[in-house]
Amino acid sequence: MAKHLMTQRRFLPYFCTQFLGAFNDNVYRYAFAILITYFLAEEHRGIYVNSALVAFILPFFLFGAITGQLADKFEKAWLIRQIKLAEIIIMLCGCVALYFQNVPGMLAVLFALGSQSAFFGPIKYSILPQHVSHKEILSANAYVEAGTFIAILLGQVLGGALSEEQSYLPFLMAAIVGFAVLGWFSARMIPDAPAASPDLKLSFNIFTQTAEIVRMAREKHGVFQSILANSWFWFFGAIVLTLFPVFAIEVLNGSPKVAIVLLATFTIGIALGSFACSIFSAGRVELGLVPIGALGMSLFTWNLGASEIVAGDQMLNLAEVIAVDGVLWALFNLVMIAFFAGLFIVPLYTYMQTHSDEAKRSRIIAVNNIINSLFMIVAGIVGIVLGALGFDVMAIFKIVAVLNLIVAIYILSQIPEYFLRLLSWLLAHCVYRIKKEDLDKIPETGPALLVCNHVSFFDPPILLGVLPRPARFVMWYGFYELPIVGNLFKWLKSIPISNRRERPELVSRAFDNIAQELEAGRLVVVFPEGSITRDGEISKFQPGIDDIVKRTPVPVVPLALRGLWGTWASRKKGRALKGFPTSFMKKLTVVAGDPVAPEDATRLSMYDKVSALRGEGK
Repeated sequence: MAKHLMTQRRFLPYFCTQFLGAFNDNVYRYAFAILITYFLAEEHRGIYVNSALVAFILPFFLFGAITGQLADKFEKAWLIRQIKLAEIIIMLCGCVALYFQNVPGMLAVLFALGSQSAFFGPIKYSILPQHVSHKEILSANAYVEAGTFIAILLGQVLGGALSEEQSYLPFLMAAIVGFAVLGWFSARMIPDAPAASPDLKLSFNIFTQTAEIVRMAREKHGVFQSILANSWFWFFGAIVLTLFPVFAIEVLNGSPKVAIVLLATFTIGIALGSFACSIFSAGRVELGLVPIGALGMSLFTWNLGASEIVAGDQMLNLAEVIAVDGVLWALFNLVMIAFFAGLFIVPLYTYMQTHSDEAKRSRIIAVNNIINSLFMIVAGIVGIVLGALGFDVMAIFKIVAVLNLIVAIYILSQIPEYFLRLLSWLLAHCVYRIKKEDLDKIPETGPALLVCNHVSFFDPPILLGVLPRPARFVMWYGFYELPIVGNLFKWLKSIPISNRRERPELVSRAFDNIAQELEAGRLVVVFPEGSITRDGEISKFQPGIDDIVKRTPVPVVPLALRGLWGTWASRKKGRALKGFPTSFMKKLTVVAGDPVAPEDATRLSMYDKVSALRGEGK
């Protein structure tokens, strides 16, 4: 089970290695930010800090195509060990730059650290599906994302603490080298992960290879869209996180510890959002959380920018800053921005991993890193330009909130079925107590026809909310053509059907669409009774099942709904949906049976199996 991952060698050394890497990077990066902000620069602090961001991120863009090839061609655990050795050498150079307080040297070390991270990035996410199961991967990603941001916080706390006084610099230098060595030791314990494409021919032409792997990533529309959404997150995060030290000194007039508290609140929110994503998703890739996360990020970023804080002219310590009117409200908004950011990012990483081809996964993640870096570089440039134009920190927060709202609306327009699927889950669990039995028998990948009894008008949204994968529903055309509700069915890409007497052309089109969806590897749900039961019993199945399986031989999975008979949406009292809603929090069960081979699946055999699954309960 996913909750035991942290105790197993297939995950723990990998987790520790990436944790220590993120931690050590941020010790150095934040020490640089504090030294620049408080000691080495009196003017243009924001410009220096954004320049440091560009120096760290640029290697992801320059070397992304090469890193993806290496990660696909060679054994990944061996590559990680070489990368961690390079980190030790880079941190030794960092000690020299810190000792002489040479700003160009520090920027060069940041560029080298960015290069080391760029080579680690494609391995970090492509190795995970090789060591954890499909059911564990979303929880594993939640651990990784939460752990990464906690590492960022702790690294920045230590980096800030060891750069507050010039006399602390020897301890800072010892820390960055020591943690690099610890990362190398943990990397030695990562289990082998065989190369995905050992015969891949390497090309070191950055421009042609970048164009090639971007073209490859665009072959799968959903994966490429997740890359773009992921990259927007890093654009948003780059601006917001980079402004924290400036916000601390220019708005709160606080000491370096205040900037650390801001990062702490943000990190706590990210961790909470990541784990909440794991809970809400129930082990499945739930992209419906992405637009919700984006909307929440915009709302609370705007609230932060609109906060009214008057801190005075003298520098304040942490306790004094917290006592200032409006600061607690600002901290609350920071936590909520980060919480919704966690809901936003975890499903995107998981979708990218699970929907990309194994042989190309590292290069797909390299594309993600390239586009991420491009967005972050643009974010750094935007921050520099807005600062040069005279926009203060609070105004920039508002600008980013509006931009993010536009992106949220776009994402919602691209994945309405995932959003509606999440709403179905939320509404169904608010109205009923739903028990799921053996839904893991539904194939994790590939096509399948799901056959279910039909008890109420709420059957499709209930199934939509509990099935482990998105599915297409075949439904009576009359519902599909209703105003407003019909648009929801269209967003879900449901398949309208009629009988041959009323709309024969619609019947032929429906069977064509069903075949097309199954051939594309999707799930299709049919209610073969043809209508909602009027007596609570299962009516005879129509012959459409035989026609579907004959045309497109796929596994057929029996499903049964128990407990819906007698609810407001059933016909027990005659007409359904009559009067006020009743039967709140009634216990329901959705149960799946073993998949049936297409040659054995007929309307008669499936009727028997669905009836057996339903049993005596209605």
